[in-house]
Order: sequence, then C-alpha cells, then structure tokens
Amino acid sequence: MEEKLLTLINRDWTSPALDGLMAVMSSINFWAVPIIIVVAAVAIYGGFRARAMLVVLALTLLVSDSIVGDSLKHLIRRPRPNEVVADVRIVTLNLHHPIPRLMALFSAAHPQHAAWIQVASSRPDPDNARGRSFPSDHTLNNFCAATVLTVFYRRFGWLFFFPASVVAYSRIYVGSHWPSDVAISIVMALGMSLVLLAFFEFLWRKLGSRMLPCIFERHPSLWGEAAP
Repeated sequence: MEEKLLTLINRDWTSPALDGLMAVMSSINFWAVPIIIVVAAVAIYGGFRARAMLVVLALTLLVSDSIVGDSLKHLIRRPRPNEVVADVRIVTLNLHHPIPRLMALFSAAHPQHAAWIQVASSRPDPDNARGRSFPSDHTLNNFCAATVLTVFYRRFGWLFFFPASVVAYSRIYVGSHWPSDVAISIVMALGMSLVLLAFFEFLWRKLGSRMLPCIFERHPSLWGEAAP
C-alpha cells in the first residue's frame, strides 16, 4: 500500500513544472541565503517577541534536527525508497549550474531547464543503503517552525504550514522518503514543538523575573502582549 502511494506521488503525479517546484522546496542550500537574510533582519529590527521567537525557534530546531531526528535515523536505520526500490525518480537541483530566471526554473521548454533540474532513476543496492529515511528532518524542522510561528504570531504564523506541507510532500516526490516517514514526522513535530514551547515559557516565567527583571516586567510571556 505504501509503495503504491509512493509510486503515485513519485512517478505518476508528476510534471516538469512540479519537478522544479519540488526540487527547490527540498533543497535547503537553495534557501540558505534568503533564510540568513530574514533571520538577520528579524534579529536587528525586531522587538522582544521577534527575538524571543528566534531563540525559541533555534532551540526547537536544535532539538528537532540534531537530537531527535539524527538519533532516530541512527537507531531505526530505515532505507530510503531510492535505496531499495528500482526506478524511483530522484529529482534534484544542479546547484553548480548558473541560476536562470525564476520563471525559467519551472519551464520545461526553457533551454536551461534540463541542466538545472536533474532527474534520475534509482538503481538500488541494499547492501550499501545508508538507512536514514525515518524521520524526515525536512518535515520535522519545517512543521516545528510552523508551530513556533503560529504560537508567536497567531494571526499570520499559521500560514507557514502551507510551505511546510509542500516541503513535506516534496520529500516523497523527489524519492527521498516514504509517505509514512513524512506523516509520522508531522505528528512528531507538532507534539514535540508544543512540549518545547511550554517548557521554554515555563523557564522564562521561572527565571526571567530573577535574571532579567526589567525585561520580564514588560514581557511576562515570551509570546504574549507586552505589559502596559
């Protein structure tokens, strides 16, 4: 059943435009510079809530990626689809190729498209499988980020669940994860980030009044409204 769903997403429900979109959404290197710029701008120009959000987000992603995700990958060692199933489409970006205009990225007719988006078929060698399919770090991290943003910015933060969902879907589309890897990672991310948010809020209320009394008096909650 799971392999059937993988086949539908990875081989049947595909197009050149989706290849471009999913490869971009799956590539952390593609987004590294924009993320650094946004984080720097928020850190420099944001207020208390924005900076508190950055600290909480960084700590949450540290736990999600380096502790939970990495530990489970080494413990479970589930092979990726492209390591054990033949003819899984492996869709990647050629980051060494000159970046074309944004519209060209999704245009199959553009002469640079073939060089920019690389599509290969898996030739599995189970004996050399690295076994890092579960959980999906991309999914964990993006859904943790979406949860943190939603708690800090209830009005607009929830919108980040849309790109997070595309990233999660892209991990199946590009052949890197099984559907169950992604589904379970979403549930894990939501639960883990809510627990961590409650823990960080507890620490702030417990220690903030002692260590930073002036700031705490103005901001008794990490994400609540400032005191008048």
